[in-house]
Amino acid sequence: MPVAAASPSAHAQRMESLGYQRYEGAWRTSQEISLMKQADTLTAGQVAARQQLERLRRDLDKPATAEQAAEQIRGMHDPLAVPALSQAIQAEPLARARLLYVEALAHIGTADAVGTLLSLALDHPDREVRWQATEQLEQAPSAQVVPPLVAALAGPHNDRINRAAAVLGRVGDRSAIEPLIRALVTTHVVVTDPGTGGQTSATFTPGGGGLTLGGGPKTSTVSAQNRQVLEALTALTEVNYSWDQASWQAWWRGQQLSPETDLRRSP
Repeated sequence: MPVAAASPSAHAQRMESLGYQRYEGAWRTSQEISLMKQADTLTAGQVAARQQLERLRRDLDKPATAEQAAEQIRGMHDPLAVPALSQAIQAEPLARARLLYVEALAHIGTADAVGTLLSLALDHPDREVRWQATEQLEQAPSAQVVPPLVAALAGPHNDRINRAAAVLGRVGDRSAIEPLIRALVTTHVVVTDPGTGGQTSATFTPGGGGLTLGGGPKTSTVSAQNRQVLEALTALTEVNYSWDQASWQAWWRGQQLSPETDLRRSP
């Protein structure tokens, strides 16, 4: 004899006895509901922050409200505004507005805001934005700033290596000295297709090395002296061994052996 299906009320009672609640058309745990509510609150906050930024941007174009709008943008403190500011910097055609957005990110100062400033300092096509972001990063916590910059020193692009070094020199954290020494002179192996004469790929190693290939594409090795790396090293160490990595490395080993060496961030 077939078993009758549980009535809706009986099913609801059973689900409730198991700790489930009815929320947005489905039975969910209290943890799921809490996470969904948090996500909704986050989304609503980000939308509100974006709308506020859009309104202030419109006011920035009006002579009567431009000065007040600039101050309000510069003084933004809502962490939920970080995504809107990040997107606005990439799309904004007015240089002045871009720089105000950078100041806003620095004023917010959260880990997300610092991460956005790092991306701007390393990758934004506008030199003024990169410079402004670099200046603002001087006040950010070293623990948030130094590791990603050190990682950028090991990348394949000299422009980015030098930009990372420029920020490290301004931040003043001596823990970056050894990675900077390794990035002082970088070696790039360019692979060229002899049939077309065009460059097909390039690889990178810090401080030397090379790549050996068999027949086919031809390779050439080019060493690059990274000027911003040298400037950062001299700023952090107050010595200058120019492009002589061996001398820099010998000096660094001596510093490691010295009991007076203080590798903390300079005041």
